[in-house]
Amino acid sequence: MERFLKILIIFSFFLVACASFAGCSDESDQAPAETAAPATTAGPLYTAGDIVRSASGSDSPAWLVLGYDSATDSYSRALIYKNDDGSYGYRTTKATDTAKRSMMEKVMTVKITHVDAGSIPTAAPTSAATETTAAVGTAKTATAATISATTTATTSSARPSIKGMEPDHGEAGTKVVTEITGSGFLKDLTARLRHKGEDEINATTISWYSDKSVTATFVIPNTSTVGAWDVVVTNPNGLSDEYTNYFTVRGNVSGPV
Repeated sequence: MERFLKILIIFSFFLVACASFAGCSDESDQAPAETAAPATTAGPLYTAGDIVRSASGSDSPAWLVLGYDSATDSYSRALIYKNDDGSYGYRTTKATDTAKRSMMEKVMTVKITHVDAGSIPTAAPTSAATETTAAVGTAKTATAATISATTTATTSSARPSIKGMEPDHGEAGTKVVTEITGSGFLKDLTARLRHKGEDEINATTISWYSDKSVTATFVIPNTSTVGAWDVVVTNPNGLSDEYTNYFTVRGNVSGPV
């Protein structure tokens, strides 16, 4: 009888140990539930009113951000100039431009300042001078005539010089608006892209802002050769400048616009 009790006690202890082990095993097999972190998409870098430029670009003109369209993932922008006191600023026209967010944030990496985009005028501020005497007025008129004659003689022989172009690339089958900077630019100049063995791509519209800055719109045919193209600017006087292999035509990725 005593032996039977010992066997019973040992057997009971064995059952308890097995049950405990099974419980631990079940708990270890149940992995803690994991909650996937929600995917986040970074928002646009710039907002309406930001004034931006490239690392090598000028402070005037610069680009004024007018807004961002999430449907097309594009910024609307316009050129903005500094006032005489160094503040921003004014626009010379109501013309606007659209730039893909990827290109804009890649090229325009410097945020200069922020303004109220809706308060920017579309004409340069003028400072009216009051003539106190007829003699002063006559002198100023004569001086203005002399300056005008000198300017005409100078600009008639001006030769353009290209220093930069932003953006300096575009996809075949799309339209690209690019700012060409340099010196000696005259009103009514022409701009074109040139590649050996290809038809030249002439700018469809050109906006002249100063002798140092113009914007040119190029409609790049879908069949254009991918690679480097020359940029050529020609003044009305026939003098021109070219920047060899400066503009890059890329393969059509998104299709014609």
